[in-house]
Amino acid sequence: MDSVAAELGRRGFFCDARIVRRDRRWVSSRDGDIEVQRSPDEGIAVRAFISGSWGFASGRPEEFGELLGRAEKLARIGEGSAKYPEREGGGEWKGEEAGGLGGSDLVALCKECGKRMEGEGIRNRQVSFTEIRHEKEYANSAGGRFWDSGLLFYASMGCVGRMGGVTQEGRDRWGSLQGWDEGAVLGRAGEAARKCTENLKAEAAPRGEFAAVFDNELAGVFVHEAVGHACEGDAIVDGTSILKGKMGEKIGSGLVSIVDNPALEGGFGSYARDSEGSEGKEVRLIENGVLRGYLHSGQSAAELGEERNGHARAEDYASMPIVRMSNTYMERGESKVEEVLDVRNGLYLKGMSGGSVDTFTGQFMFRCEQAFEIGNGELGKALRDVSITGSVLDTMGKVEMVGKDFQLGPGFCGKGGQMANVSDGGPHIRVSSARVG
Repeated sequence: MDSVAAELGRRGFFCDARIVRRDRRWVSSRDGDIEVQRSPDEGIAVRAFISGSWGFASGRPEEFGELLGRAEKLARIGEGSAKYPEREGGGEWKGEEAGGLGGSDLVALCKECGKRMEGEGIRNRQVSFTEIRHEKEYANSAGGRFWDSGLLFYASMGCVGRMGGVTQEGRDRWGSLQGWDEGAVLGRAGEAARKCTENLKAEAAPRGEFAAVFDNELAGVFVHEAVGHACEGDAIVDGTSILKGKMGEKIGSGLVSIVDNPALEGGFGSYARDSEGSEGKEVRLIENGVLRGYLHSGQSAAELGEERNGHARAEDYASMPIVRMSNTYMERGESKVEEVLDVRNGLYLKGMSGGSVDTFTGQFMFRCEQAFEIGNGELGKALRDVSITGSVLDTMGKVEMVGKDFQLGPGFCGKGGQMANVSDGGPHIRVSSARVG
């Protein structure tokens, strides 16, 4: 990387290079049949910024000179209107050396997870484990340098059941940047089976407006999908976010405070430096119902005249950095969970099995993994196929109680054809009304 950094520094325009090395291992099981794959790869990404235009090229590290020339040529094709900090150095930073791939016997663990998902009415079971070791080296023409490496461990499990003409599924997941926890992974497999069996026995959902309690997972999904994406700086610049022009305005209940923090200890979306070499910083998106911040790459920050906060992430060396979330969550409130659930007549909604959000209009639709009636603070019968719809701003304004509990869940977020490891969550929350059906 020393020769790469030296060559970048000789250019009369901003340019950077990012070498990424990955070693991926997958173990999957479908109804007991095991498949194992391993895929190491290495490559370099090169960017050039000239007269408001970007040029990007990627390939093998030994092709760096050719790739830099190609990126420069692309950037010089015509003048653009993009903005970017002219000088972005920052000196040299080095992360901690990561260990080897996890030492657990993943095949045996995968088989055991499949057994944990056996149950009444369950017909099909699928388990997938992923281990990724990654190493990143970065340099730019302004003298910025960093090196980092890490590990990612992720498990997903799902099952499909049929009973009396009803077909339902149960899913769960587990993730960590520290290492495998076999007990926790097996517990998630058992949860997937439990959800499937309970949903098979549940009754059809009612339709109408109900007071609703969101569990930690559904609260996190709402925060990520409905709020986090709308706070991404590129959506603000492009005018595709309902939150454009609302900085400093009250857009939700005073009980709502939402944060994105890549420096969160133990978060599945945590990182020290983004793919532009910038430090990942905590951003308070909403504070006591007031919009306070956006997530930024160098470009979106420059376009809006704000400080960059280290949220430019690229999936691999073949991808350009784009604005992404990290660990996005609603902060704790002051109510006990039993107080949040103390509803005379409403619904308790858990998890999400699918849905969509339009960040421009703020309209959303979420399908809940599980739902239960609530009567006088007590959980009643289970309901299946529950969907909620509404407006982001309207729903945030209806938050009337926030729990003091807290839980994060791991996952992967797709945007612009790229995937990024993230986490989201928060406490239990109660909204005064939600549209079901």
